[in-house]
Amino acid sequence: MDLYKKDKLDIYKSKILDYEISQMKNIIKKNKIIDVYNSLKSNYIDTTNEIINKAEELKKYNIKEKDALHIAYAECGNLDYFITVDRILINASSKVKDLKIKVINPIEFIMEVM
Repeated sequence: MDLYKKDKLDIYKSKILDYEISQMKNIIKKNKIIDVYNSLKSNYIDTTNEIINKAEELKKYNIKEKDALHIAYAECGNLDYFITVDRILINASSKVKDLKIKVINPIEFIMEVM
C-alpha cells in the first residue's frame, strides 16, 4: 500500500474481483474490503473475448476457473504482476509457457520492486 500511496504502483479492478468480493459470507469483513476497494484510485479492466479465451487456456494447467480469470484479466490488461498468497496458483502458473505476467507472492514482489 505504501507504493500505491506514493504513486509507484497502480491497482486494477475487474469483474471477477467484484464477483469474489460480492460472494464473501462474513459481512463485517466484506464491508471493510468494500470500503477499501471503493476508496482506491484504480483502473478497471473490462471483460473481453480475449480474457475469456485466455482463462480457458489457463484452466488446462489445472488452474481453477476464478484464478484463471484473475490471471487472464491481469495479462490481457497488460499488467506486470498478479500478486497472490496462493502457492498452488503460483506453482501452477509457473508451468504456463507463454504467460506474459508474473504470478508472485507479496514478499517476492516487494523484494523485486524495491
